[in-house]
Amino acid sequence: MTTMMKSIAVLLVALGCCTCEPQADPSSCALCSVTQSIAMVMERVKVLETRVEKSEMEVEELRGLIGGQPRVAFSTALRDSGSGDIGPFTVATPLQYKKVFSNIGSGYNPSTGVFTALVKGMYFFRFSMFNNLKSTPNSVVSLMKNGERLVSVWDTSGSDSNDMGSNAVVIALEAGDSVYAELAANRVVYDDGMNYNTFSGFLLFPM
Repeated sequence: MTTMMKSIAVLLVALGCCTCEPQADPSSCALCSVTQSIAMVMERVKVLETRVEKSEMEVEELRGLIGGQPRVAFSTALRDSGSGDIGPFTVATPLQYKKVFSNIGSGYNPSTGVFTALVKGMYFFRFSMFNNLKSTPNSVVSLMKNGERLVSVWDTSGSDSNDMGSNAVVIALEAGDSVYAELAANRVVYDDGMNYNTFSGFLLFPM
């Protein structure tokens, strides 16, 4: 007999409800048989209660992870006022996107044009480029990670002067890694109040 069954049997004997000894075979007494069934049910209930408590703890842990996930997102445009070409520069130069639509987590710095990863994770970035308005386009912009070129958009020849393009990437970043859009040396881009040139990004999930 289990400890629980023995305890119930002892109680029944003490109350005079059963004449069996606690160590007797439960099948020899109908009351002891009922006692055995009750004890088994109680044990199963205890197991289920333990499982429920474990599940509730796991749910709370998941809620904590979701609720505590870093929120990182930014969206910018090149000019906050005025219009005209930006560039050329004698060396490749990060574009400083001055008009900030959003900057959750403050990872983007409008003074430098550089986004710095706050946490290790997978990130999405997208940028667009509008070329200069001269008869021969002369624009090249690349997305850079820690000084390494990832993807580019360019328009340096053609009969029209109103082209634009965009590119995007999903990459893994370590905390402290930098990402920025870089204007190639001796190239220009054009922008005005229409916000053609944009730079955006957000954290997909931490790692």
